[in-house]
Amino acid sequence: MTDTASAKHEDYLGEKRDFDNEKDMKFDDDINLEEEQENSPIEAVRLAVPITDDPTLPVVTFRFWVLSFLFTALGATITQYYFFRSTSGTYSIFFVNLVTYSMGKFMARVLPEKKISVFGYEMSLNPGPFNIKEHALIGIAVSTGSSSAYAIEIVASTDLFLNFRINALGSLLLIITTQSVGYGMAGMLRRYLVYPAEMVWWSNLVQVVFYNTMHNTDEFKNVRLVRGWSRMKFFWIVAAVTFIYQFIPQWIAPLLVYFDWLCWIKPFDMNFWAIFSSIKGGGALALSFDWTTIGGTTMYLPLSAQLCYLGGIMLNYWDYSVDEAKYDAGPPANMAPLYAIGFMVSFVSLSACCSQVFFFHGKEIWANWKRAIGSEHEDIHTKMMKVYPEVPQLWYAIFYVIMAILACLACEFYGTQLPWWGLLLSLFLGWFLTLPIGVMNAVTGYGPGLNVITELVIGYILPGKPIANMTFKCYGYMAMYQCNILMSDLKLGHYMKIPPRSMFTSQLWGTLVGGVFNYVTMLVIINSQRDALSGEKPDPNGLWTGQRVQTYWGSGLIYGALGPARMFAFDGKYWFIYIGFIIGLILPGIFWLLSKKFPNVKWSAINIAIIAQGMGAFPNGYVTGIVMILGTALLFQYYIYKYHKVWWTKYTFILSAALDTGAAFTGLILFLFLGRGISPNVGVDIPSWWANHYVGDNPSYPNAPYRGIDRCGAAGKNWTSGTL
Repeated sequence: MTDTASAKHEDYLGEKRDFDNEKDMKFDDDINLEEEQENSPIEAVRLAVPITDDPTLPVVTFRFWVLSFLFTALGATITQYYFFRSTSGTYSIFFVNLVTYSMGKFMARVLPEKKISVFGYEMSLNPGPFNIKEHALIGIAVSTGSSSAYAIEIVASTDLFLNFRINALGSLLLIITTQSVGYGMAGMLRRYLVYPAEMVWWSNLVQVVFYNTMHNTDEFKNVRLVRGWSRMKFFWIVAAVTFIYQFIPQWIAPLLVYFDWLCWIKPFDMNFWAIFSSIKGGGALALSFDWTTIGGTTMYLPLSAQLCYLGGIMLNYWDYSVDEAKYDAGPPANMAPLYAIGFMVSFVSLSACCSQVFFFHGKEIWANWKRAIGSEHEDIHTKMMKVYPEVPQLWYAIFYVIMAILACLACEFYGTQLPWWGLLLSLFLGWFLTLPIGVMNAVTGYGPGLNVITELVIGYILPGKPIANMTFKCYGYMAMYQCNILMSDLKLGHYMKIPPRSMFTSQLWGTLVGGVFNYVTMLVIINSQRDALSGEKPDPNGLWTGQRVQTYWGSGLIYGALGPARMFAFDGKYWFIYIGFIIGLILPGIFWLLSKKFPNVKWSAINIAIIAQGMGAFPNGYVTGIVMILGTALLFQYYIYKYHKVWWTKYTFILSAALDTGAAFTGLILFLFLGRGISPNVGVDIPSWWANHYVGDNPSYPNAPYRGIDRCGAAGKNWTSGTL
């Protein structure tokens, strides 16, 4: 069966090796239904994921334990370190995959085959060649544990602003339970959000191609690209070129990151500045020549989803028509109009997500609910995974209950102000909304968060309790968020044919290691930089900041101490935000009715939840390079995919991985060695010139008379026109 499946996969890829001319390579249009059922019904999955497997490969090995521990600990430490720094940095999974590949190969060459016993479990130090499943499992463990735990913000907030330090046991309980409770949910929801073929989880396709390229598997080793290069050679060349190029926009000429050309028409007009500046405004029609701004996801995420998101950003430019002078003529406002609108669209996105999934995916979910495992309608990858013992649902259920009980204990005994019933309510809210959000993430690559709705709910129930508000938000939000992250990893394991019980082990291991190192790193930094982080004294070097913790604490004060009942009262200015729930619930239903009336139009592509997410992009951060993002998406997901399918098939995923990898390494080198990330004494400054002047609002700054590096706005507020 394996050889036949491989042959079929090559036909789908269109890579007939007897032909050199691309026009002679084409897909077989006469594939019968029986053959069609032997592969995924999702074309992108057929093109990226092999349908072969070797169940004899060792997975949870000595090399796995060593490398996953090292890189999870390193990732959790670095990410937590970045959390308290004024300059940002990332811990790239591509960096992890490349380094662990080399180290795994090295260990396979030098380690003896001696067997050791740990807690009664016997393993070989060297079970053979470093293999693709072992490598992928290391990456999954690292990605699970190398983030900054959300609960760190609770622990840091109480420590810095209330002089109340939750002890080590309580802190670790908060961190581990918030990171793990979604894990039990993921296991129980995997039948509906992992096993069905329609649940793609798009970013995993790049990872699958990346791992298969690195390990030169049978499906990839004979494929030849431009000039006869192998996929591996192509990957390294593109990554190296990107690595070198990225120094230009990221270090030498940052003007290329914020290329706001329309702003140059009237650089000192307040209206132009508010609409066209990427740094302080909406970034309308902005260009960017920085690959980290564009990103590899533009090359493969569904085009309809990307258009909805970008369309939402453009729709939000209408918000700039608010006349603030007239708005402020009434009673004093507590928040900016655009910020209030940001709340409304977050409610639109959340309710529209539920409505969209109910109307357009409800039938599929119900069918999956009724369908017993073993059905002949299962996806080919689900069928192939049956060779491995499954993790019983009971394991996940017990794990979830244990985490919920520990979470209740943490809340009751460690000063969180949140009673046990409040904790259970937050978990219920996470449960209730995880399924629709998970479907949205799996199908489109986009999904709303629960941070706003959670703090709003508990703000009404327990007003005057900021710590309770932060804790409720953390558990409700993270239950959903971690569940989605872990389900995405479960899907990667599904594609890579990693035994489910090995996945269970790796995800739990990564969570435990990451949580411990998050906490230890936080303690060290707070103990050494308390004054700078709390804002009592400025950091003389400007390297340490508590801004993220202050924002979290401030949100807890607004929704916990002040309370939404006052801020969003129905007789006040901001009552309109609740209309967002109604809009989000109704609009997808209208498009569903239209799909029944006019079935030839793909009404499901108009996704109100994603449009609303786009509309909320500017209030929550920079909007940069929209034109370049849109252009890349249209080029790859429309023109090349439609008219040059063979080229798209061969190049898109490996090209995306190579570009992202090269850019990630540039960012790492810049942060650590050129941008004073390690120490204020380690750095190199490019001489001041027209493309890299310092950004500031002081007329004496090198960028004057402009306000920012994008040549938009007036330094010192010396505006010449505009009314905004």
